[in-house]
Amino acid sequence: MQDAGSIAAGIQSDRLRAGRLALLVGIAIFIGKFTAYSMTGSTAVFADALESTVNIVSAGMLLFALALAAKPPDRDHPYGHGRIEFLSASIEGAAITVAALLIVSESIRELIQGPQLARLDTGLAVLAVCAVANAALGRYLVRVGHETESVALIGDGRHIMSDVWTSAGVIGGLLFVRVTGFVWADPLVAIAVALYVAREGAELLRTSIGGLMDQADVEILDSVAETLEEHRGAAWIDAHSLRSWRSGSRRHFDLHLTVPRYFDVEQVHGIHDEIESLLLSEDPHGGDAVIHFDPCEPILCANCKMDACGVREKAFEASVPFTTDRLTRPDDQLDVTEDNRQGT
Repeated sequence: MQDAGSIAAGIQSDRLRAGRLALLVGIAIFIGKFTAYSMTGSTAVFADALESTVNIVSAGMLLFALALAAKPPDRDHPYGHGRIEFLSASIEGAAITVAALLIVSESIRELIQGPQLARLDTGLAVLAVCAVANAALGRYLVRVGHETESVALIGDGRHIMSDVWTSAGVIGGLLFVRVTGFVWADPLVAIAVALYVAREGAELLRTSIGGLMDQADVEILDSVAETLEEHRGAAWIDAHSLRSWRSGSRRHFDLHLTVPRYFDVEQVHGIHDEIESLLLSEDPHGGDAVIHFDPCEPILCANCKMDACGVREKAFEASVPFTTDRLTRPDDQLDVTEDNRQGT
């Protein structure tokens, strides 16, 4: 069985291999699309080619981000360097949006001056080859990104997949021009492409900024609540202030847990290790869990399953389930009253 270090090294190797492939294929596709643009003079092809310049810049940023994110936590970066992946994705989103504006500008210029198209057959063939190559690359990057928990790879893969749809739209528009002779369709298709590209850029910006700002991941929080409830120990009386965030591929958890007030350091340390193992043992990317322990209050006796308790003031009635809403209550919403004891 591989140790954690070997698994992490393999994951990093997969990430960097994908990043290098993205850069090499991006350069090749950029050359192909600008060749098609020089042949046809099509603004729609120009729009598609311009997006490929963003792909090259993004792939370069991606490689830098992946290399930096792989560095372990240190004194200056105690949570690791993984947030650079969110920064890389946000820069890519901004670059995509700028490319959309440039496409609109060029399209308007062509609408004013009048389209001048040539050699559509050859240009269409080159674009089709580029689209197929991009589709294969995009699917590969998204798959590796999910397997290695890399936001940057997923973002780059999604961008490249949007590029495939861009190329498909351009090819369709040029086929329409070729069949009908309506050359004004070319700049109109380019504007439609720009709107689609701008939407993809805005979505990528939203996701990456959410990561930079530690936006809550509801699916992770729900999973934690289910895991803690399933493996709940008798001494886990109540919990609150659950937080989770990701720094690159590393996952971090923070939780307050109420335990019997007479527990000693050795007992609470054992509970900490148990919960940390539950939350992170299946995660090959590593992370940490910080559990803060709070002493129980008499009002919680009715929710406590501890059989041998020398300070119990009420008989056990029922434990309050560990739901996501209950676990994520902040400190300022805690009130040791009868209503709180019942979980309302």
